[in-house]
Amino acid sequence: MAASEQAEILHSAARDAGGCTMFFVVGIRTIRSAIGDGEFHCPACGGDRRFRKGGGRRRLVVFGVALIPLGRAGSGIECAVCCTRHDVSALETPTARALTLLLREAVRALVVAVVAAVEDEPQAAEAVREAAVQAVRAAGMPSYDACTLAADVGAHAAQDTAWALARIAPHLAVAGREHLVGVAARVALAGGAYDPAHRVILYHAGDRLGLGRARVDHVLAGP
Repeated sequence: MAASEQAEILHSAARDAGGCTMFFVVGIRTIRSAIGDGEFHCPACGGDRRFRKGGGRRRLVVFGVALIPLGRAGSGIECAVCCTRHDVSALETPTARALTLLLREAVRALVVAVVAAVEDEPQAAEAVREAAVQAVRAAGMPSYDACTLAADVGAHAAQDTAWALARIAPHLAVAGREHLVGVAARVALAGGAYDPAHRVILYHAGDRLGLGRARVDHVLAGP
């Protein structure tokens, strides 16, 4: 009976009529079975790893033989590299790959909002559009171009930007949140100066990212 699987061991002794002592080894064993796998950020390894998810059932064990079922055991996950077991709540932490995608979509949604705000100003709009395309490419989407940007602007909705920022905000430090606002601020400044509509967008972005007005003003003063 594996020590890691045994929750409790009881030893009892009873003397029979002949004076002999008989020992009974009784315990509770958790028998686990795999119920899925995938990729997660392993807290022990500190990187993206494959995991195995398993569930279990507790059984009363006598002399190493599992006999009476005692109910279900909690499910958990095991890192395929270091074999460390974790609670399933570890899956709530996004992988590095997922974080990259979330950040890319946040940049994309935010700069699209900036472009949409100056679409009726032809001279400023061209420079802002070019800066927006470069910002999205730098965020990890090298195939992004003016045609894709135009399609994004045509489909733009304020709630899309708010949703993208809300998804990434819990996973960014303050410096990362300021950087995200700074990316959008540089796109806005490509037109020569902040449009009043841009300030509204950037302040709203700061609110969604949990930044105070003072921090957003600091970013806007020198992006």
